[in-house]
Amino acid sequence: MPFNLRGRDGSASAPRRTYRQPAMLVPGVVLSLICVGFIILIAVENGFDHPQEFLWPIAGLLVIWIIFVRPCVQLTQAGVVMRNLVRDVRFGWPAIDLIEQRWNLKIFDENGKGYGSWAITSQRPKRAARTSAIKSGPSLLRMGPGLGPIDENNPNSVMKVRSGSAAAVAGAIRDGQLDYASATARDAAYIANDEVVAAPAWPAIIALLAAVVCVVVAVAA
Repeated sequence: MPFNLRGRDGSASAPRRTYRQPAMLVPGVVLSLICVGFIILIAVENGFDHPQEFLWPIAGLLVIWIIFVRPCVQLTQAGVVMRNLVRDVRFGWPAIDLIEQRWNLKIFDENGKGYGSWAITSQRPKRAARTSAIKSGPSLLRMGPGLGPIDENNPNSVMKVRSGSAAAVAGAIRDGQLDYASATARDAAYIANDEVVAAPAWPAIIALLAAVVCVVVAVAA
């Protein structure tokens, strides 16, 4: 749970859990490998005689990182960090009022303002294996997050949310809220900021500008 451990430096803001979806991360890794392959191919065939040829795959790597790899949701002792394309939003645990998961993960503050996640979308739940359900018995229904029985003739048949889906991350955040309430009841030192801070993601913005510069220079060369 987010409050059980602190970072080696004692920081309470270090990420404890990071959530990304395979549907985003896997294409990002594959496309990155393709770009790296192009860089190697250019280096083998032409050496470094035409450095502008490297700019296209480098620009591709930067854009891939911005779109597929960087976006995520992190749970820390201080709250939740939502990293989107060019903006980061930090929620202190007390500032989280409502969590929505219909289309994508969306967190609302106490004023009703919502912040959606680029990285975490809703996904169809998967059917739990019948054999494991039979072995686990009714306890499987208590292993969250689950969506309850789907077969009236087989009460051990359940639908399970997919790891990294909006429902799974929303459940983890709700667990974090419960942990926070329990931790602050025991120790006031765990009290977190109750603000929502939205700020530009400067690493992503710089990477995007660098990609644009690479494309412009490659076209002009």
